[in-house]
Amino acid sequence: MTAGQLKGTLLEYIVRNLMINCGFASVIPDGHYIYRQDGSGLFFINGKGAAHDADVLMEPPIQMPFSYPSRLLFECKSYDRRIGLDVVRNGLGLRYDINEFEIVTDETIQRRKNNRRDTYAISSRKRYHYQVGIASVEEFSRPAFEFAANNKIPLLSMRWFLKNSTCDLFHRINDTYLHDMSVETRGLLYKFLKDKTPDSKTSSLYDDLFEYLLTDNISGQILRDFEEVINNCVVGLLETGDLLFLFANERGVGNLFREQGQGGNMEARLHYYADDVTKWTLAINNYRSQVSRPIELEFNVPIGLLYQWRDFNYDKYAGYTMKGAFFSRIFIFSQRASSYGLPFTVVNLDSEWLEELRSRGEQ
Repeated sequence: MTAGQLKGTLLEYIVRNLMINCGFASVIPDGHYIYRQDGSGLFFINGKGAAHDADVLMEPPIQMPFSYPSRLLFECKSYDRRIGLDVVRNGLGLRYDINEFEIVTDETIQRRKNNRRDTYAISSRKRYHYQVGIASVEEFSRPAFEFAANNKIPLLSMRWFLKNSTCDLFHRINDTYLHDMSVETRGLLYKFLKDKTPDSKTSSLYDDLFEYLLTDNISGQILRDFEEVINNCVVGLLETGDLLFLFANERGVGNLFREQGQGGNMEARLHYYADDVTKWTLAINNYRSQVSRPIELEFNVPIGLLYQWRDFNYDKYAGYTMKGAFFSRIFIFSQRASSYGLPFTVVNLDSEWLEELRSRGEQ
């Protein structure tokens, strides 16, 4: 294992567990279209041009009817620089390659000459629509943001929810750090980070590794810091298809939802900071009864929506229109934060509140 491989597998582990914590599930290889490379822990997914290393491949907790079921594939980049346009453009190419993949054999082509053939000239397999996102330790360049927004490519930077000091630790993983780690520990660490079984965190197989990580000040510290924030995150989905990664400032977002009485009339109010319009707060409550304090979740507004607002010079009235048009309904994915055991909670924008803002001219 090289230093670059360790950085990459650490990032994959964080993204995968972030999604699992929000109700997503790791895709199980079928051994044909999606397969595991023996001994490496790597997953590959077939495309038109080649088989691709699938860093993080997840199933959402629900599927939409009347369409192909969807899957989410995150490409993970642990570079020590901003992610540029080239990486995001490659993500779009990957999405095309795996979604357009079909198997047509020479035998199938030959059978097409016979109009009375008794089989279809397509492979009998379950088909999926794959969405491809880019996850990074560092931020994204402006051209990368713009390209991602125009092509509906989800972006996720570790600096959006982990402390800067934690993210900086990724770049302290080098050959010297690996050299000071025993061969056995290196092997166990790589195996653990690649392990997609549900009980990997409690497996006795990793007891020695867990003891090592308790005092390790780089990989261990990254994992400890991540565990502190993982329970504060949920994934939101807008009706536009944009993903929101929402983070609470206090421990246990599931407890905050339970304080609301397992759902009820859950409504949202949206606020942004005047000094940073990219950072928004989603305040969720049963505002008509005022039975408890709002659940406040912070997120980065999808860049495509932000650019639309920018065209109006971030005018507050245009902001009202954007809130009503794009955030009228939000699906919150987290079994811990849902009602009646469902995998999601539906939160509607407080339309009465928005109209009051318009009439008073407040932000």
